[in-house]
Amino acid sequence: MKLEGKIAIVAGGGQGIGLGIVRCLAEEGADVAVLDINKDTTKKVADEIKALGRKSLAVVADATDSKQVNQVVQDVIDTFGKIDILVNVVGGIGKTTWTRDSLRFIDQKEVEWDETFALNLKSHVLMCLAVVPHFLKQKSGKIVNISSIGGKLPAPRNMIYGAAKAAVIHFTKSLAMELAEQNINVNCICPGVIWTPLWERGTAYYIRLTPEGKGLKPREYFDKFLVSGVPQKREQTPEDMGRAVAFLVSEDAKNITGQSLNVDGGRVMD
Repeated sequence: MKLEGKIAIVAGGGQGIGLGIVRCLAEEGADVAVLDINKDTTKKVADEIKALGRKSLAVVADATDSKQVNQVVQDVIDTFGKIDILVNVVGGIGKTTWTRDSLRFIDQKEVEWDETFALNLKSHVLMCLAVVPHFLKQKSGKIVNISSIGGKLPAPRNMIYGAAKAAVIHFTKSLAMELAEQNINVNCICPGVIWTPLWERGTAYYIRLTPEGKGLKPREYFDKFLVSGVPQKREQTPEDMGRAVAFLVSEDAKNITGQSLNVDGGRVMD
């Protein structure tokens, strides 16, 4: 196992992509602190990891709140004695956007930008601000931020989300450059199309607001308009992201930093 003896925090590990990452890290031998805002799912995932024979800690917190984030990191240090890996998965669409009845830019509200950037960028920044000092002391550490191919492709219908995810990519590169000499690797995963609770809600939103979605169920819309655009003609899975993360935080990737890896079936090739 590549991660035996390593301690990881997965922020946003309670479901979807985060759950797949938690599972893959544990399968490679890591003990995992699962941070999520949902108490029930957080405990459930932590219990699953314990059943695999690994140590786990369920921590319920809002990753966009610096006080809560700092307390979580201290709790992990107190429990495990150290942190080796930080994976930032928290993200999504701000709650106000779901209530909008238009996909046009001119109908967007300021609060939507604030909410979505807080989820996708601020959460990553706050987690790094809390964890990086520990990495600097031990002169080692691995950080993986979860962005999206939406941060690399123009997406008028999803402009706010795409801009936030593009910011995550830039943040990753800049932080990687600053920390490189301290033996701290910072990389980014850009997932493609994955059937998660976020995508299920998103497809229902598009069905409501677009003529092509009329009469379709969320999964039907997902297959017809999203999976069909993948060159490999198949969707990706949370475990696909988990395996990529497990590689990037292992010693096999010790000379890889500042990269944004597309795990998307060939949707974006750069």
